[in-house]
Amino acid sequence: MSTMEAIGGLMANSNNIDVVSNNIANASTIGFKSSTLSFFDIVSSSFCSNKVIGSGVGVSNMRQNFSNGILMQTGRDLDLGIVQDGFFRVLNSKGYVYYTRNGQFLLDKDKNIINMDGMYLTGQNQFDLKNNLNNISKLEPINLKKSDILKSKQTNIIKLHADLVENNHPSTNTITGSNDDISNSEINNITVYDKNGQAENINIFINKDENEWTIKIESNDINNLNDEKIDDTIHLKFDSEGKLNSDSNIQIKSKKFKNLTLNLECTLKKSNDGNNTIQLSQDGYPEGHLTSFEILNNGEIIGQYTNQKVEKIGQIFLSKFVNPEKLKPESGNVWSATQEAGNENIGIAGDRGFGTIISKTLESSNVNLNKELINMIVAQRNYQSSAQAFKTEDKIINTLINLR
Repeated sequence: MSTMEAIGGLMANSNNIDVVSNNIANASTIGFKSSTLSFFDIVSSSFCSNKVIGSGVGVSNMRQNFSNGILMQTGRDLDLGIVQDGFFRVLNSKGYVYYTRNGQFLLDKDKNIINMDGMYLTGQNQFDLKNNLNNISKLEPINLKKSDILKSKQTNIIKLHADLVENNHPSTNTITGSNDDISNSEINNITVYDKNGQAENINIFINKDENEWTIKIESNDINNLNDEKIDDTIHLKFDSEGKLNSDSNIQIKSKKFKNLTLNLECTLKKSNDGNNTIQLSQDGYPEGHLTSFEILNNGEIIGQYTNQKVEKIGQIFLSKFVNPEKLKPESGNVWSATQEAGNENIGIAGDRGFGTIISKTLESSNVNLNKELINMIVAQRNYQSSAQAFKTEDKIINTLINLR
């Protein structure tokens, strides 16, 4: 073996030891992907003869292994793991985009979702998109500050579903409800909300007078001025089959509520037995404050508010590449895009080949320590063998020099 071949072996195996050592060092790094070196042989030929001889070894490529690591349960809302393909897309303070499988995130003082190095997790903010999620044309740092307060919504529709029994006399019954659907309740009011988010209780009575059914709606708030109180009567008409024959959407007369509609779904059953079944609901709510949130498998961020409302407040999107092995590793357990990796493809988690996001979990390093320790032994022996070859070649040269 010539000196250059021995040196080539030393350099190649030294690089291999570096790669294996780096894998072992990052065995506990969240989202880390192990790497291996690819070698190629070098051959040379002479102009004076057709003889081809081996001239050592070279390093052709470092291959990154993007197989999934094991998901570990953590219980933290902002610990996220990805199953199968995809990267979290993060943005540094200078606007450069990076990609990571490390799902350790937290909230900064401005309620941006950031990773441990202060890079911003990108996606979409619900309140900036006017309820238009799943649109990847505009990605930005996800910020929960704008979702802290859910503005009140005036009640516009009261839904009343009634299954009435013809020979039942409900004149003494008050049919009531709350924000949620109820049935056969004894509570005598339903709460509605004005344009300022102020609650008002109203009573709803269903009465039968001779052969006519009526619904009476009236305010139950003594603090209301007389001209602002709700006081309306609605007459119901049914056909021979018991189906509602009168208008099912009725504007309730009220100066305080400009566009309050009663939506009726009523049927009349001819029977001497049975009770009336009533369900009430309405679409308004008071102002609420964000108390907690959860992240779904498709990346949607769902907020829970003090007014019991549950709203979408944002969405995390994933990125992937045709050839992720050609992404450039950067410090901080992130990668940057390269031309060899192909164009970035952004999409919804769980859709069109993208992996799913699992909340309250983290993806462990995919380093196999047993395998890496074996690789270290092999690389060390190869290095020692190349060093021994170099020493042997050195002795041969010294012998030639000392010939007399």
